[in-house]
Amino acid sequence: MNDTLVVVFCYNVEKNIKNLIIKLKKNKIDLKRDILFIDDCSTDKTNKILNSYKINNSIIIKNKKNQGFGLNYKFSIKYSIKNKYKKVIFLHGDNQYPANKVPLLDSLLEKVSLCYGSRRLNFKIMMKNMPKLRLFANLILTIFINFILRNSASEYFSGFRGFRVNKLKKINLKNFDDKWVIEQQIHFYFIKKKYSISEFSIPTIYKKNQISNIPAFYYVLSVLINAFKFSYLKNFSERADRKISDLNQY
Repeated sequence: MNDTLVVVFCYNVEKNIKNLIIKLKKNKIDLKRDILFIDDCSTDKTNKILNSYKINNSIIIKNKKNQGFGLNYKFSIKYSIKNKYKKVIFLHGDNQYPANKVPLLDSLLEKVSLCYGSRRLNFKIMMKNMPKLRLFANLILTIFINFILRNSASEYFSGFRGFRVNKLKKINLKNFDDKWVIEQQIHFYFIKKKYSISEFSIPTIYKKNQISNIPAFYYVLSVLINAFKFSYLKNFSERADRKISDLNQY
């Protein structure tokens, strides 16, 4: 078993998953890392393509029922802990994030607890390729969150990120969200714990079939509320810690 697990979330990504797999193969990512594809009960040909182009050190899981992003995220964390990986990296099956940069992210995780690809660090491309309303929301939300958390991140919304598993072990996942905001919750948790965090530049890629369908108002409100809770509510932050009684949770 390798030290790093790469998790690829897949839901109705038949138009993009083949190109993602080709990138993984081309960059020989499967030679030094295990890859976990989670098909969240896709209704298109996603699963057929995954099995047709199966690569080395890969596992394909197809959920019998759609679980949603948050529950799949929790499952991936539990899987990485149970199987004793040192690092876990997350990718999206819609090929929105640069799979060829997995080795770079993997190497950066040798020195930090959380590392993620930031589109803001390549701002000209971000302005050119990101839908304007989404760009505006990204920039404004980042300013507000940095103010609330007294932080200086360039962005918080990239789904291309990796963690040291030994830090994830300390999280009480029961008190984290089952929806999309779990990514930001964990990020905020790492900030409050003063774990080492770094960013690196990635391109912004948006095509018609790569735009998220997350309810914008719900997402924005949830992110801001959680930033406030992690920053100002001591009891909330404490509930995010994994207790001794939870040691057999995974």
